[in-house]
Amino acid sequence: MGELLDKQHRFYLHNEQELIERYKGQYIVIHDEKVADSFGSERDAYIYSVKHFPIGTFLIRKVLAKSASN
Repeated sequence: MGELLDKQHRFYLHNEQELIERYKGQYIVIHDEKVADSFGSERDAYIYSVKHFPIGTFLIRKVLAKSASN
């Protein structure tokens, strides 16, 4: 199932600037190459994710601004 996670990660990278503008500081759940929901804590994002999606099909990512070195 690594390929599914790679797809979710590529979605994040491709849309990173827009995601930073919209979700900065939040944890987002990416599933099916879209943001399924956002949360203030990683725990809440995880609980939501395992209730709604099979393990290995979603990515939880904290949205942070790019550093100056990126």
